[in-house]
Amino acid sequence: MKRLILLIPLLAVVAAAQTNCNLSLMPGTYAVTYSGWVTVPMPGAAPVTVPGSILGVISIGYDGKINGAGSVAIAPGPSMDYDVSGTIQINSDCTGTLRLNTKPRLGGPAGTQVDRFIFSLEDRTLLTTMVSINNGYADGYPAVLGTWKRISPVPNAASW
Repeated sequence: MKRLILLIPLLAVVAAAQTNCNLSLMPGTYAVTYSGWVTVPMPGAAPVTVPGSILGVISIGYDGKINGAGSVAIAPGPSMDYDVSGTIQINSDCTGTLRLNTKPRLGGPAGTQVDRFIFSLEDRTLLTTMVSINNGYADGYPAVLGTWKRISPVPNAASW
């Protein structure tokens, strides 16, 4: 009997630790924010580190495709609007990767961004860290954190 009583809490802990994330949990419309710093190499000069932030609305479709838009503000310049597309990959332990393609709405070269994330089953939020970024001109070295807060379980419920 003592063994059974000791075993029950252990089984509860093991069951709670077993997450079961998959792509079917991800679809929806997300309010997206990022903030941090990016170090950018400068031709013929020392690299420059600048603060920046991103605010946008991005959807994850039922097929794992990402689309949306946002505004990027990098000091000391003005903010710029970007269209975003890409894909999401999620593991059963609720970690995953976002692969994003960015295109400035006013023209210019397309860029790429890769994020790693942890998905919260409780409130359907992605907590991200930017791993790599390229603005179409050069690779940047990010120290940027982000949050994707689901505002609707329906993809494309809002737009930027």
